[in-house]
Order: sequence, then structure tokens, then C-alpha cells
Amino acid sequence: MRKVLLLAVNDVRLTLRDRASFFWMLVLPLAMMWLFGQTGGQRRGPPKFSLTVVDRDGGWLARAFVAELASGNVELKELSPEQAATAEKKVRTLVLPEGFTTKVLAGEQQRLRLEQDKDAASDFSRAAEVHIVRAITRTLALLVEMQESGASSAAAPALEFQRLRARPPLVRLEVSTAGHGRAVPSGMAQSVPGILTMIVLMMTVIYGGVFLTLEKRDGMLRRQVGLPIGRAGLFAGKLGGRLLIAGLEITVLLLAGRYLFHLDFGASLAGLALLLASYAFAVASLATLLGAVLRTPEQASAIGWIA
Repeated sequence: MRKVLLLAVNDVRLTLRDRASFFWMLVLPLAMMWLFGQTGGQRRGPPKFSLTVVDRDGGWLARAFVAELASGNVELKELSPEQAATAEKKVRTLVLPEGFTTKVLAGEQQRLRLEQDKDAASDFSRAAEVHIVRAITRTLALLVEMQESGASSAAAPALEFQRLRARPPLVRLEVSTAGHGRAVPSGMAQSVPGILTMIVLMMTVIYGGVFLTLEKRDGMLRRQVGLPIGRAGLFAGKLGGRLLIAGLEITVLLLAGRYLFHLDFGASLAGLALLLASYAFAVASLATLLGAVLRTPEQASAIGWIA
């Protein structure tokens, strides 16, 4: 058993002695974890849609309506008529016509025009339409309340409108998860295990296959066959070396995910260890197989990258 372990440790030593292994097995995965963790979904809450508003009126009711549009899951951008004429591509644009404030207060029907780019996402466009209808409904409701209370004829109707709008809602909808649902992993919760899985597979297969083909080419494997451990012991040593490489990399990346990226790996550490041990064994077996079947280090490297 000691001789088998010495063979396995020797493979790990050869791997760590390669200067490029530090970059491929540690620096690269950590950089990819951070990069994809930042761009891979750290967003909180539902996604936001973009909406550009062009206010051709400028009255107090138009400004209040734009403020109502700015609330919720929307990325609102306001443009003046002059800016809108020279602006580049706009995904969705809502235009408030001239005289909007005066005509609405006089009871005249107003039509708002929502212009959508042909490449705009249909789901987000429908969400924008619902959002606009909600803002229209709330604005009209506040105007009706002002009219019923006589505040619409006050000296400062804009201030009265803002006071009513600032009140807490009479009815509030609270949404919570029923049962034991689990959120889909995103951000670091997705990038850390995802990059770990990919890098461990790739580096173990590449380095494991390359060094085994090198030993065959240079005659080292032929000399090792003559050691007093038998063919089964030699095979166990080669498989164990690749298993140690995969296990070492898994351990380092797990510690980085826990203490560098502050990732929670769940309550069942035993289950996690069993899963990763099974994965390491499968990857080590694949690396040993490729190293035995392929003839040259170049073949092992190319097949490893592709696999």
C-alpha cells in the first residue's frame, strides 16, 4: 500500500512542479468564478425593463405621471423633445403630447403613444404596457379623489396630488413562498460550483493524460512495471495520483468559495463530500483511461481540452 501511495504522490509532485499548473489550476478558476459571479446573476428581485419618456407637455400632471412611471421594476430615462430627435436607438419610448395636463384636467381623452423598436424583447414590452396602464389607473384614481374632495380647484393642485400620492396604500399585497421552494442558483452560487466542476474535469484529464503518455514515451512506465507491486498496484498508483490531483484542486477551490466568495454549501457536508468524492473518482478514471489509450502528450492535451 505504501508503494502505491508513493506512486500516487509522485504524480501529484510532477503536476505541481509544472509552473503553468499554478495558473491553470488556481488563478484561472478563481478569476472565472469572480468574473461569472459578477455577470452571472447577482440581481435581486425581478428583472427590469427599459422605458424612455418624452414629455412634450411639461405641466405638473405630466411630471407627476412620469414620477409614477419611475416607480417599480423599470429603468426610466427621460428625454426632452430636442434630445429625443437626436438620440440614438431607443428600445421603448412613451410620448406625452402637448397640452396633456390641461386637457386631462378638462376631461378630454388623451392618447399616449408607446413606440417600440422591432428588436425589443416581447416579454419586456408587455411588462412595459402593463406598467404604463398601472400608472394611468393610479393617476386617474388620484384625480377622481381630488375632484370629489374639491381639491382639484385648490390654489396648488400639484401639491395636493403629491400629498395623496405619498400616502401609504390602503390595501397592500404581500407575496411569500409557500412550502419549501428553493431559489435557482445565480451569481457566485452558480459560478463557484460550475467553474469548479469544469476546471477539475479539464485539468485532471489534461495533466493526468499528458503525464501518463510522457511516462510511456520516455520508458518510465516500462521500468515501473518491474517494481515489486504488480500490475494491479501500478494501476492503483496511477489512478490514485489522478484522484489526489482532483481531490486537491476540489479542496482548494471549495475553501476559496467558502472563505473568499462567502458561499454557503448547504447543511449536509457529508452529502457534499460524497458527491465530490464520486465526481473526483469519475474524473480520475477518465484521465487514466485517456492516458492509457492515447500515445503522445499532444494527443492527451488536445483530447483533454475538447473533452
